[in-house]
Amino acid sequence: MLEHFKRALGSFWFKAGLSTALLALLMYKTDVRELAGVVRRAQPGWVLLAFAGYLSSQILSVQRWRMLARPLGFDEPFSRYFTCYFSGMYLNLFAPSTVAGDVARAIFLAGGQKRRTLAFTSVIADRGLGFIALIWVGAIAIVLQPSYRIPAPLYYGAWIVPPGTLAAWLWGPPLLVRSLPPSNKWRILVEQEIAAYWNDWQLLVRTTLLAMVFHVIQVATQVVLAWALNIQAPASFFFIFVPVVNTLGMIPISFSGVGIREYGYSVALASVGVDHEMAVALGLLSSVVVLATGVSSALVFLTNSAPRVVPAEE
Repeated sequence: MLEHFKRALGSFWFKAGLSTALLALLMYKTDVRELAGVVRRAQPGWVLLAFAGYLSSQILSVQRWRMLARPLGFDEPFSRYFTCYFSGMYLNLFAPSTVAGDVARAIFLAGGQKRRTLAFTSVIADRGLGFIALIWVGAIAIVLQPSYRIPAPLYYGAWIVPPGTLAAWLWGPPLLVRSLPPSNKWRILVEQEIAAYWNDWQLLVRTTLLAMVFHVIQVATQVVLAWALNIQAPASFFFIFVPVVNTLGMIPISFSGVGIREYGYSVALASVGVDHEMAVALGLLSSVVVLATGVSSALVFLTNSAPRVVPAEE
């Protein structure tokens, strides 16, 4: 029974249905004519700048993934990671979450060799580090801007979660495998094959900083989209609510965060006096930029074939 319930929650139709239901609820509370007018008045120059910024942030993410994969033996040029990463982005257009794209880029990186476990591990590490950096960006913004009225759980969480996630990353996996036999494949993986993820401080600092820059750029693109719609809201506030909404959007219960993003924007921006229709328009425009980035990645997927992997010398 529980297995059927989990399968239903993870199905395409449930996620698409939830996104549709959330959008329908928003539209019920929205003056659709006014919303259409807000979108029509969007300044294309700012929208294009936001798209360029979002696209450039993905290129930074390619470099971060490359830095995390190289210690595992994938000594590949940047162009290969670029091809694998953007091909995965393209495939995400046909799936209800980013899982399909993550699986694809790991398979593309591993090629025909029997190193898929390490390739998948590099993708998981990339995702995990990105998630931690996203939380840290939001937490720092909350702590440094006490003038905003933030719900108590978010405020206290901003002090607790960053050190908690750091401790979980550094000591969680090594401690979890200590009870396993020394010959166990998972213990060997954690203590030997991916030990750099806990022991190489230079790697951790560089990739974490790159991940934080990635998220700062993504938040900045939302500020630029707000300018496109002439939304009068403090840019500093975006660094608080965008990470929160993005974190909620990562929960695999909706279609690529659609519906959650628009609903979250409407609630958050209402607290700083932004009209409902303008907030919803910003959420919709943000989804369009994400979709456009995925569509543009089709050029990479359709014009490149994944080259053969050449592993680093042992």
